[in-house]
Amino acid sequence: MEKKISATIIGSGNVGSQLAKLFFKKGISIDAIYNKHKASGISLAKAVNSIYISEKNRIPNNSTFYLVALKDDYYLEILKGMDLTEKLIIHTSGSLESKKINPFSKRWGCLYPMQTLIKNDNINWKEVAFYIEASNNEDEKLIGSVCKKLEFNFSKVNSDQRKKLHISAVSTNNFTYHLLSTIKSFCEENDLNYEDLKFLLQKSIDNSFEKEAFSMQTGPASRKDLKLIENHLNLLENDSNLKEIYELFSKQILKKHHDHEL
Repeated sequence: MEKKISATIIGSGNVGSQLAKLFFKKGISIDAIYNKHKASGISLAKAVNSIYISEKNRIPNNSTFYLVALKDDYYLEILKGMDLTEKLIIHTSGSLESKKINPFSKRWGCLYPMQTLIKNDNINWKEVAFYIEASNNEDEKLIGSVCKKLEFNFSKVNSDQRKKLHISAVSTNNFTYHLLSTIKSFCEENDLNYEDLKFLLQKSIDNSFEKEAFSMQTGPASRKDLKLIENHLNLLENDSNLKEIYELFSKQILKKHHDHEL
């Protein structure tokens, strides 16, 4: 008979909410939801047939594991005062050094989803890459068994590898949003249709995974067309943000493809 798994969720933000609801859906009972903000905590507790608590001394002591899903700055602050010695504490951070949980419990683990999770979004979980880590073999097996129950695509990595994965994810996701937001503003200011770039963008992303990204690089910098680069920079004279990005990227492409300084 399969051993019953239960969890206490600490944090009812985007990641905590998404994972708590998935746990509940897949048969992992939620013993309690701890959150500093009452409305969010109560709402999630109702959704997963659990209870909301705001006092650290009311944390259940019999959960299989304690999932802590918080902003990186808050982990150590929130865990202070919780009696979780010898309990399995699993964090979800991409950048937290897992051993920092040692003062609160020698049993620690990580379940890091390399994906932006928004509370009420529909997620295709089979497409999300998860990375796990644990302080001992038994808890690593336990986290792995939870991942299998949830049908996750998961790999084992250490904290150093995960931090580098997180840098890659931030660069891929957050920087792309900023770049596209800047380009969208430029299009709107110049009466251009931003939507016309959609197919070009999608094709570029597909090419970067199907082929070698370096060899697929096109454009004036890859051709060492310095005159065209200069013309573009002149046209961007009134858009300092996009000009700065354009110049930075052009410099790096020229350096990488031609060992040339702009």
